[in-house]
Amino acid sequence: MNILLVCACGSSTSVVLQKMKENLTSDEPWTIEAKSLSDAKKVMGKYDYVLLAPQIRYQIKTVQSLAEPYEGLTVMNIEPADFGRCNGKAILDQIRRSEQAKQK
Repeated sequence: MNILLVCACGSSTSVVLQKMKENLTSDEPWTIEAKSLSDAKKVMGKYDYVLLAPQIRYQIKTVQSLAEPYEGLTVMNIEPADFGRCNGKAILDQIRRSEQAKQK
């Protein structure tokens, strides 16, 4: 699974990205990257999930429309409390729940 964290400049997500990587299980060989919104628009198609940082959550409709051509790409907002606390486990759990819902 390929996950992209997106914020305004691509830097505020770096700590969150590290915490998410630390909380991956051994059976989750997922790739997690962070980019700015402008860079994300160029490479969105190679990801399964695009997660927006709280400071750009107002952009979700724009990002969802950019994601429409890519089948299976899910766009979600990161919960502000989880982002602020760098709670990588909670953010991964959000993705895991979404994956479980897709399989039903």
